[in-house]
Amino acid sequence: MKLHNDAPKAPRWISTEAGQWAWLEHGEWRLIASNALSVQERRQLLDKAEQLRAASEGAAHRGA
Repeated sequence: MKLHNDAPKAPRWISTEAGQWAWLEHGEWRLIASNALSVQERRQLLDKAEQLRAASEGAAHRGA
């Protein structure tokens, strides 16, 4: 469990729970997201965040 996070505050457009999670947990996703300018690119990133989170939760349940 992380007690300290070095990620800067997420941009306002990252408003979904999965987006916030990806911002904190995935440095590569965060790097791409911090440079995303178009609405289409941002939407794709939020969709990817949903996929990443679902995969992570699935792996956690299988490991339990």
